Amino acid sequence: MRWNMDHTGGRSLFGLVLLTFALCVASPASARDHVPIFQDCAALTTARLAIRDHAAGQHGHADQGAVLAKEIEPTLTSATWKPATGSVPEYCRVEGFIATGDAREGVNRVRFAVNLPTQWNGRFVALGDGGHDGAVSTSTVRLDQGYATANSDMGHDATIFPAATFAFNNRPREIDYGWRAVHVSTVAAKGIIHFYYGRPAAFSYWDGCSTGGREAAVEAQRFPDDFDGIAAGDLFMNAIEIAMEQVWSSAIFFRDVNGDGVGFDNNITQADIDALRDAVLAKCDVLDNDKIRDNVVGNPLACARVFTSADIDALGAARGLTAGQVRAIKDVYAGPHNSAGHRWYKGKSLGTEFSWGSFVVPTPANHFFPAQGGFSMEFVNFLWFEHDPGVPTARRNDPSLLPGPGEYRWLDFNFDTNTPTGPTVHSGTGPWTPNDGGGFMRAILNGSETDLTPFLVHRKGKYLLYHGWADGLIGAEPTVDYYHGIVRDTFEGDTARAQENVRLFMVPGMDHCAGGVRGAAVGWDKLAPLVDWVENNKAPDSIVVTQDAGTRTPQGNERIICPWPLQPTYVGVSGGGAENNPANWVASNFMCQPEPHHDERDHDVKDEDNVDR
Repeated sequence: MRWNMDHTGGRSLFGLVLLTFALCVASPASARDHVPIFQDCAALTTARLAIRDHAAGQHGHADQGAVLAKEIEPTLTSATWKPATGSVPEYCRVEGFIATGDAREGVNRVRFAVNLPTQWNGRFVALGDGGHDGAVSTSTVRLDQGYATANSDMGHDATIFPAATFAFNNRPREIDYGWRAVHVSTVAAKGIIHFYYGRPAAFSYWDGCSTGGREAAVEAQRFPDDFDGIAAGDLFMNAIEIAMEQVWSSAIFFRDVNGDGVGFDNNITQADIDALRDAVLAKCDVLDNDKIRDNVVGNPLACARVFTSADIDALGAARGLTAGQVRAIKDVYAGPHNSAGHRWYKGKSLGTEFSWGSFVVPTPANHFFPAQGGFSMEFVNFLWFEHDPGVPTARRNDPSLLPGPGEYRWLDFNFDTNTPTGPTVHSGTGPWTPNDGGGFMRAILNGSETDLTPFLVHRKGKYLLYHGWADGLIGAEPTVDYYHGIVRDTFEGDTARAQENVRLFMVPGMDHCAGGVRGAAVGWDKLAPLVDWVENNKAPDSIVVTQDAGTRTPQGNERIICPWPLQPTYVGVSGGGAENNPANWVASNFMCQPEPHHDERDHDVKDEDNVDR
């Protein structure tokens, strides 16, 4: 039997069912006791679903209509009953794939999975991805809370195409990775949920960080009807520019400045990094609103007013660094810019230094290849240009597999000619040239649009943004800029009206998506406040964060985080060092208050005229 469904916005309503069989669907509120259509999980594999996708060609994105089918027909390859184990309840796991693309564009498939708990709470949450993805998540997260969950592989299999090699001159896979896979798998998941339980999900949510944050931003700008609420963290939304920043901030330590063929001429040691971290903390640890000494830079924007280029010069003199090494440190903070001093993107925030030895600087601990170097190297080889200069294999040491003139070296990225919005010099089928810009792929990958009127105003969706101030992989300041852009372009600059639908929480001391600086409290449930906001209209005025295992802080350490631009302020007992006693670091001893010297311009403190700071 083939079932036709109509995916209309956040709800999936049964349309005409073939064989003239009609179905009446109760509203979400009255359908709580509805008997599922399929009580036998395994029977799902025999279902043929056809789900109408009204997003094709809508919402002002010309490329959408051309590469989205009007009807999504997922192929279900397995449906497996999973008995309860430990804290994970019993559930049905459905796996399948969706064909994407067409004869003109090329074809691909997106693999996905949906987890359907027996004790369903009536809600659906799609789980975001990380890195380049390429695998369907097997996570059972949220099932113990009754959520039906789903995830996709973003349109490629990492066991076949490691890292970013899937994208080598393959437009269908690039489009799936960029924006299509999440949408079509979401539509399919909603249809399967409706089919299995006999009613649609009452509410649909997105929960993702990093790449999952980029996916969230793309969904908000392209598909405003997919979700009622979106939680997005440490957003990789400006993918083209972030790749540039990562290439920039690592390449400055790799370069062969002296011409001896060895390289690493401006590299610094872990001891240098530690000294830099301590110098920043000396000026900025107690500068922020909390007024406690906890090894955390609570507000890097305020820190930037007092920790300047002169402090880096002084550090260099004290440690005997060369002029090139001092310049390299300044360039990490300044961000990528061309030879004329025009900056393309912001650099690392003050307070991220603790992770430079892992993410940014070549050190013995990372085998002289920092984590961001691997990611950005793959990105510029396979995803940054319209016509890829990379190689279609991970075995780069086999010359027989290298297309002439050989593999593109990420160190050759040119910040004068490879501009983030620039055009492809040769259009059509290529070839790649070293002067190509990133504008073509930017349109596919970036989620940087700030006019989100369809999602935030028309749909009245809720958008909970967060970013760790100590994120050494994806800089936090552009997320503040993104929030200000939404206030400006969606709500005409009216912050009070904007905060009815979008709020940003900056997390002091939090590294990339989790963990962080020693002394930081960064653990919290991102979904709970979003659900309360969507379903009960209770916007989060503060959120309690607790000690995370990755921070090695005293057990019980907790704080609050605040909707930007408010700052968490310590108001507990003070004097005699009481404020520095972790026993007093409890949520009730903090309040959200304005930063005394806050200026709306602070969110852009590292502007082009300050590139040398």
